[in-house]
Amino acid sequence: MIRIINKRVLQMDIIRAISILAVVLIHVSALIIYRSGFDSNMCKLSIIINQISRFSVPAFILISGIGLTLSFKEDEGYFKFIKHRFNKIIPSYILWCVIYTYYTTRSFEINNLINSIIHGSAFYHLYYIPLIIEFYLVYPFIHRVIGTKWGLLISFLLTFGIIVFTRYYTMSNEIKWFLDKKNLLDWIFYFSFGAFIAKNMERCLILTKKYRNLIVILFLISTYIVVNDCMSSLKLGKDIEYAVNFMRPSVFIYSVFMILFIFSIQWEKNIFLNIINYISKSSYSIYLSHAIILDYLVIYYSKNSLSLVSAAFVIKAFFAAVIGSMLINEGKKYL
Repeated sequence: MIRIINKRVLQMDIIRAISILAVVLIHVSALIIYRSGFDSNMCKLSIIINQISRFSVPAFILISGIGLTLSFKEDEGYFKFIKHRFNKIIPSYILWCVIYTYYTTRSFEINNLINSIIHGSAFYHLYYIPLIIEFYLVYPFIHRVIGTKWGLLISFLLTFGIIVFTRYYTMSNEIKWFLDKKNLLDWIFYFSFGAFIAKNMERCLILTKKYRNLIVILFLISTYIVVNDCMSSLKLGKDIEYAVNFMRPSVFIYSVFMILFIFSIQWEKNIFLNIINYISKSSYSIYLSHAIILDYLVIYYSKNSLSLVSAAFVIKAFFAAVIGSMLINEGKKYL
């Protein structure tokens, strides 16, 4: 059965919920990776967690492509389209930029705040919001092309080409700046893939279920590849950021098959999906607020001479960040 309700696809909510949990896992595991030796079992476990969570941002961008394509109306008008989308994300984003800017600088220097809002630099995870805003701004101009086969091919060549170039070639500082992770060209394939799925939704759902066994095999192989790629880079003495980041061919391949794997599953309504739906609805608030909770937790552990390099910390930090963020989201309803 194809689950599309009011142009909302069940798999979108599932991907959104799993992706936000994966984002939190990336940031929790990174706390271990940067604080422990590569030879330790805890570091290796954290690397595995970190790498299998790397589908998260590509998946978020993909479902943005699906959502915009399903909801786009030709006669809506550009500014009405932009206003509707911006009203959903900009107010909360600006508020959290203010919070993070004050948290890190203990001041409200206006130029610094404006710069942080524009560039998503108020805290390490906020780069994603300006990136999504870029897609919102250009979508009405490219919607006829972005979800077509040619659009998919061109976007693949752009994104995969940039990934290979930035991974294996030495770049000038100017090119590094241009191809920074906030550049939509780095991610446009995922967005185009989402638009393509939206325009061919029924066929995509049928095909992913028909070839589920093949997709599962390719998903498992790509999972091994993305983890092994990271481990191998660290063994060769590469720096941690080079080894773990999103801009790698292995992450690209893994993300695609992870998303197809989620689409291939026959999801049924149950209590699990009710929880997933709640997390999905809270995902934006979790994204914005979880980092400050993790930072406070690290400060608490450091002040009390507690070890961060432990499975207990990973579990506590993950649930503290997710549940704490959801409580903040619930608290907003009473303001």
